[in-house]
Amino acid sequence: MEIIRLAFFDVDGVLSAPEYRDQGEAVIGFTEEGWQHWCEEEEEAGYRYCKPLPPVRTFAEERKKDGSRLFVLTATAGELETKAKEVFVREHYPALFEAVIPVSHENQKVAVIREMAKENGIPLTQCMLVEDTLATLLKAHDAGICAVHVSNIFAGNVSG
Repeated sequence: MEIIRLAFFDVDGVLSAPEYRDQGEAVIGFTEEGWQHWCEEEEEAGYRYCKPLPPVRTFAEERKKDGSRLFVLTATAGELETKAKEVFVREHYPALFEAVIPVSHENQKVAVIREMAKENGIPLTQCMLVEDTLATLLKAHDAGICAVHVSNIFAGNVSG
């Protein structure tokens, strides 16, 4: 594997194990309208029940130690969800990521990585995307980006 200079991590299912509670009861899945309502009600605390994933934290820490710049690259439904994700990342992954970069749709992630690589004079082969959405990983792979499915981190199938 080439040296990774820019590494991007998704939030839902990668940095966090999604968990939501309403009046003490677990909530599994949301409609788009329900998610908007949740974000409006919870504001910056929308991810307070979500759990960080220690193997992913260790993997990110190793990338940073190896010299990679780390970013969160995540699809959000708007500013409230972005703020909630920023709070989650700040609380559970302090000082690890340079920024949370929101996109309105998964299919924009590869374009963001291309742009940041270009701005920094870094070849796409030295960029990594850690993700749980297969379609996004396939687009990243086709662009020459090192595409890592989060399950490979848990299985120990990915190294420096």
